[in-house]
Amino acid sequence: MAVDPLALYPVITDAGFAASFRAQGDGVHLELSQVAVGRGIANGGGWKGYTPVRGQTALKKEDVRVPILSGSKLDGQGFRVLAMIPRTTDGSEMPVNEVGWFLATGELLCVWSTPDGVPLTARTPRAEVHLAHELYLAQLPLSSLNITVMLPDIPDTAGVLAGLLSAGLRTFIADIEAERRAVARGIY
Repeated sequence: MAVDPLALYPVITDAGFAASFRAQGDGVHLELSQVAVGRGIANGGGWKGYTPVRGQTALKKEDVRVPILSGSKLDGQGFRVLAMIPRTTDGSEMPVNEVGWFLATGELLCVWSTPDGVPLTARTPRAEVHLAHELYLAQLPLSSLNITVMLPDIPDTAGVLAGLLSAGLRTFIADIEAERRAVARGIY
């Protein structure tokens, strides 16, 4: 399987593993229903990502949790997910350095973050973030996991377009950060 640059490979939490295997044994289905984004951990007046751990039960600094807008199951691998992250209401801009996927029961199934210093995207007062991605969960018994979506009739092309927009935004943010560093060094 080729690695998709827009795919997120999360750390499955201990609670997520336990809930999945419990559901498989009981013959019931868990519902993946919400996505949360956060800033990560404080870093000298800013925020940065981190390396998630299996024992995690929450995001480090959750900003907002939303229902999954649309999605579909990827045969034996995970899910294609689309969530709309609302704009900030206080005029601030917040980096998205961590993402968590929650079950309908409120348990954190898995979490993504990276300590590489580049946010996934940013929340701003100007626009919503359409977080479109493929969520690979091959470590779990996917037969016991379903996805709950608000608008099941959104075509898959909407997710692809939102993913491309997200990738462009990540590049734009990285360019702004490079410019900020250049100005700080007196290169301009």
